[in-house]
Amino acid sequence: MSKVKRFVCVLAGVLALVTGFGGGVASAAPAAENVMTVTSANYAEVMNISKEKLVILDFGATWCPPCRQMKPVIEQLAGEYGGRFLLGEVDVDRSRDLSTRYNIRYLPTLVGVRDAAELPSSRNIGYPGEARLRAWIDAQLAKG
Repeated sequence: MSKVKRFVCVLAGVLALVTGFGGGVASAAPAAENVMTVTSANYAEVMNISKEKLVILDFGATWCPPCRQMKPVIEQLAGEYGGRFLLGEVDVDRSRDLSTRYNIRYLPTLVGVRDAAELPSSRNIGYPGEARLRAWIDAQLAKG
């Protein structure tokens, strides 16, 4: 693992601990229509979807422990919310251009997008636990 990856992973872990690391692990499978892998190739399609409903971009990596912990929980929530938002999963190692475009510095980072633009004060950094994650999603949905 490179020094940069190790630093980001450690920093993300520390941030997750500080912001309330924990919360249960989801057991239900996500509804596939509410979860999409986002790459440079389909980014324009995802931005078109954001004109119809909220898109939550989930920037993470397979080597990031807080990302792995949050993934099943946010995927379960995407299913529970019944299509009120699209979860767009972005692997920062495979889509470096997207992580650069959104100036991603820490993992995991969630970004709310509506009408192809980042919502104001929409970033969630780290995994705050299921209850706080649900509250964050509700706040993003309330923005329109």
